[in-house]
Amino acid sequence: MNLVKAALPNARARAWTIAAMVLLAACPARAQMQDQTLGTSEWAIWGASYRHQRDSAVPGQAVVVVQADPRPTAAWSSGATMPIPDAIAAGEQVTAVFWARAARPVRLTVGLQGGAPSYARFGTAELRLTPHWQPLVVAGTAPTAFAAKSQNLSVPLGDAGAAVELGPVAFLRGAASRTDIARAFVAFRPSEVATDVRIASEPGVTLAGTLHLPVGTGHAPYPLAILLQGHGPNGRGGYTEIIRRLTAHGIAALEYDKRGIGQSTGIFQEDVERLTADAKAAVAMMRRNPAIDGRRIALIGHSQGGVIAPAVAAADPTIAAVVTLAGSVGDGLPYLRQAMLGQMRAAGRPQAVAEPAADAAMALLQARVDRKDAATIAQRRAEVIARFEAAGFPRPLAEGALARIDTEEVWRADKLRSASDLKTLQMPVLAVFAEKDPLVVASIEAAEARKALAANPQASVEVLGGLSHWFQEGAVTGGEEEVARLGPNAGSLRLVALVGDWLDRVLGAKPQVAATAPPR
Repeated sequence: MNLVKAALPNARARAWTIAAMVLLAACPARAQMQDQTLGTSEWAIWGASYRHQRDSAVPGQAVVVVQADPRPTAAWSSGATMPIPDAIAAGEQVTAVFWARAARPVRLTVGLQGGAPSYARFGTAELRLTPHWQPLVVAGTAPTAFAAKSQNLSVPLGDAGAAVELGPVAFLRGAASRTDIARAFVAFRPSEVATDVRIASEPGVTLAGTLHLPVGTGHAPYPLAILLQGHGPNGRGGYTEIIRRLTAHGIAALEYDKRGIGQSTGIFQEDVERLTADAKAAVAMMRRNPAIDGRRIALIGHSQGGVIAPAVAAADPTIAAVVTLAGSVGDGLPYLRQAMLGQMRAAGRPQAVAEPAADAAMALLQARVDRKDAATIAQRRAEVIARFEAAGFPRPLAEGALARIDTEEVWRADKLRSASDLKTLQMPVLAVFAEKDPLVVASIEAAEARKALAANPQASVEVLGGLSHWFQEGAVTGGEEEVARLGPNAGSLRLVALVGDWLDRVLGAKPQVAATAPPR
């Protein structure tokens, strides 16, 4: 949860949406890539506004329109990426074919490349887009083995100077012929259709979202899962694997930019109460959508979202199900203290020095909550630095810890009620934790979740071994330093299967009895 994360010296705040860049992985590929065609919902757009629409002239009929700046800027100021779905063997040639057109003729330099920090390219093409749809080709040969989704097709659009529309993408082995390209798209049927939604929340706040509706599976009105992001200025795009799994099984999915982020209006602030109000607004709007079954709406929340989801459901017992992924479990400052102690013990700090440091942090936060005078606050701040130094942290790290603890966001920790919220829930609940999570320590939090959910016969708690806070396979330490090489957020196939199978069961049939009609 963000409050715990902000309070520890080795857990710096960061945005956890990583689908906008495809990340460099260290695992060697062992098998050749398979030919695959992906739909437009796989495109990750950055630096520009965009919208989804339908066009029968393109395979699959779904397109994403990127509104490039009419005044050309640096090529990398905006653009789109699409992950290569499979592992690539060293020396293997890959061909990417994507449908595109532009409002007027433009030339773009398109590439196949890895992620941060080098963004190393292994294929480049100079392409000319026209107002007519056409399949465009870029190919390259992998210099080394690449893990699945560690490389991507990248389309920089900052210098386009015109709106660009993007359609589906086919990734093909070897040098693709015209016949290969035609075959890749002739039978393409996307599993979903993405539509734009705008969610009115508080005055001045309109959330920009994408509603993913199943195609060819199930029928309207569909059950729905609303995905709630974790700590940080996150937008859409962080849960591609989960969304794909849901829509393939007839469950719609909604994701949206946080307030003040991406295309959402308002001011971004890590205020759980305000973010909870936004999630409630999303639920209310989806219940008015004729394509959605308002009695079968589930919430999936990661980290901070795993605190918001139970809060929304506690206030609305007609929510059909709740899934928390690394969601903190506790109430108020006592919980924050316990979580800090757990993480400091996990970092190797003895209890004898960890407790005084945690107590000093809590004394500072309580002084802030009580609105103490400046002299008292200054004294409490000095005590935090002294206690962290006594716990073995060098002065710069101790000062860094203070900077993260003494923020308005963390002062609000006294309002945290995630344990109490979980205790009130009577609908099905799945709480998932990751064994190697250094931020929400599974050995502590899973036990607290089991206690909070003990009276709910429809609740279960799972701990997945070998996964980090971001639910990535291959974690060793579970720390942030590993994120960039372990693939997409929530990309573990074990996690995706667990959440997908569970939601299949709890959302697969309409409730037999509805106590009250859901609000509309």
